[in-house]
Amino acid sequence: MSEMMRGLCLNEDRKLELREFPVPEPKKGYVRVKVERGGICATDIGYWKFGSERLGELPVIIGHEGCGIVDKLGEGVSDVKKGDRVIIMTTYEVCGKCRYCREEATNICINRVGIGSKKNGVFAEYVEIPETSCIKMPDNVSFDEGALVEVLACGVHATREMTTVHMDDVVLVSGPGPIGTLAAMSAKAAGATVILAGLAQDAPRLKIAKEQLGIDYCVDQSKEDLKKLVMDLTDGYGADVCVECAGVYPSFNTCLDLVRKKGTISQMGVFHAPAKELDLYPVLQKEVRIHGSLSQKPTAWHIALDLIAKGKVDVKPLVSDVLKLEDWEEGFEKASNVTGFKVLFAPQDK
Repeated sequence: MSEMMRGLCLNEDRKLELREFPVPEPKKGYVRVKVERGGICATDIGYWKFGSERLGELPVIIGHEGCGIVDKLGEGVSDVKKGDRVIIMTTYEVCGKCRYCREEATNICINRVGIGSKKNGVFAEYVEIPETSCIKMPDNVSFDEGALVEVLACGVHATREMTTVHMDDVVLVSGPGPIGTLAAMSAKAAGATVILAGLAQDAPRLKIAKEQLGIDYCVDQSKEDLKKLVMDLTDGYGADVCVECAGVYPSFNTCLDLVRKKGTISQMGVFHAPAKELDLYPVLQKEVRIHGSLSQKPTAWHIALDLIAKGKVDVKPLVSDVLKLEDWEEGFEKASNVTGFKVLFAPQDK
């Protein structure tokens, strides 16, 4: 009889459920990782509340922001060894043949299979991943920090790969959740002047971003005039780069309004419904460049880990909760209702 483990899954009815699963046996070229931390992402909440075409057959263990210790090697594995502390990249499989794989844009491989969506993810005691999705962790990076490498890598991809943020740029990030805050920190690490904007409900997060993370301007739009600040900082031109991270259309409209002519909007937030009305005339009038930024490429993972390991980005203040898998209801409640900042699971704790 197979050894069993606990895993938090989306069940056949797309409801969250903690149940028993067989401990995975790594196939050729794959390893088994004993998961030490797994972070709740807005994408996980979206899978639960709205579903997604990115989901595979249910049930599936969700969670894609993780790190842990290599526990068992499949045949032919040579780049990692048992006992290595590793960051878990989110790719289970890519084709390696399509035009996107050939240009190393594996995040948009036409046959990509991701963990936590199509294959079992990190909200479990163990996860099976290819050895190519392991990044060895430096000794000075904790598991809490390791779980946030994926989130920072998304910000790096948006601000350094999809667009290039320069030292003299003014960057507006709309949406101060974990993804927006780390995108802001990536832009800040590149030398930009950064504005992080949110609403009244975001006040605790904005306070942390300002006081502990060093973001230049943290704006509660219910109390402060965001447009005046942006225009004052840019001699009336508007922000060089706007990063939309809230995934709601009023936030996107704010970016359209405040980006300068010939500026760039980077779309990171996930919209869960079509727009009822969206005025795109400013795109034409301003010659605005808009691009999507989906997750991250391997290059962004390595940059993100390097930023954390060298102390250039401090992610520790973002961790508000570290919970057992059995406390998943509390974790998702906090992550969904913005009462927690970054909520992590520690699957080995019982």
